[in-house]
Amino acid sequence: MPQTPSTRWCPTPEQLMILEEMYRSGVRTPNAAEIQQITAHLAYYGRIEGKNVFYWFQNHKARERQRLRRLLCARHQQQYAQQQQAAGGSSAAAAAAVHPAVMQLHHHHHHHPYATSFMPHPNQQLVWYNACSL
Repeated sequence: MPQTPSTRWCPTPEQLMILEEMYRSGVRTPNAAEIQQITAHLAYYGRIEGKNVFYWFQNHKARERQRLRRLLCARHQQQYAQQQQAAGGSSAAAAAAVHPAVMQLHHHHHHHPYATSFMPHPNQQLVWYNACSL
């Protein structure tokens, strides 16, 4: 049976290198015109569409936030456990405790022309409780 070509975008190493460099240099949420320019530039290195660029930046930002949240949560948990221990609490209770500062995070979504209908309304605010367990 013949293989059907994948519809999923697989960035070439060159495309990834360029996107990551753009992100490192401060590009976070390119507008529609910028996405078109980036797409045209990256098309030289392989198949790509504007939606691929849009979602790459969205995903990269989300993963960076996740990574930072995990780092901060681990640091806060460690500090909070040390404070609890120093105050005479048991080490097991201190390790399981969740620092009050990380109990609530607010995240705001913005509408973009490439976004699909499942995206929340621009004024909708998502509230995550106990971000360290996410």
